[in-house]
Amino acid sequence: MLKQFSNTIKNFDLKVKKTMIYGLYFSLFVSIIGTLFLLYYISFKTSNFIYYIGIKIVWLSFSFCASFIASALVIDRIQKDLA
Repeated sequence: MLKQFSNTIKNFDLKVKKTMIYGLYFSLFVSIIGTLFLLYYISFKTSNFIYYIGIKIVWLSFSFCASFIASALVIDRIQKDLA
């Protein structure tokens, strides 16, 4: 299953792969921002609000990552079916 998934990603159209890679970089950037919020909370323990903001931002980055991968799979499948 993982081998088939990696082969599918390797055979993506160039535009789809480029968009997916930029999307994954974006979600990594969002994850780093959430991690910085959590590091700030660990260092100073000022309020629980900072903790919840950090957790939600990290959760949002995972959601972005899954969305970009799913969108790339769907768009590539549609392009190959139409061709």
